[in-house]
Amino acid sequence: MQELDGSGTLIAIVDDDLSVRAGLDNLLSSVGYKTLLFESAEAVLQSDLLSSIHFMVLDVKLKGINSIELFEQLRAVEVNIPTVFISGNADLNTQLRIARAGALLFLTKPVDVELLLRTIGDTLKL
Repeated sequence: MQELDGSGTLIAIVDDDLSVRAGLDNLLSSVGYKTLLFESAEAVLQSDLLSSIHFMVLDVKLKGINSIELFEQLRAVEVNIPTVFISGNADLNTQLRIARAGALLFLTKPVDVELLLRTIGDTLKL
């Protein structure tokens, strides 16, 4: 895997599954990104670091506020963080809603790590 110089780039990982958060954290940290881990949309909204986030990876199905609602709420207040959605079982209507909301990409689990890293790198121009 290509080594990136993502130091200083902060990526939020939002997933209610601890193993998914840990796996993505390990992957992104291994190529030089700094990560923030959240288990809910509410935790993201309450974070003091929200304005420092450069990229988000959001699981579609979260407890409480779902990730699409989170994404739309952030966009409504002009917090435009490039975002990739991930899910193990999102239907076509959900995927269309994600695309219409302005997400960069939708990936199914298990996540294609090369595509995820390429999307992050291309988006952040690293």
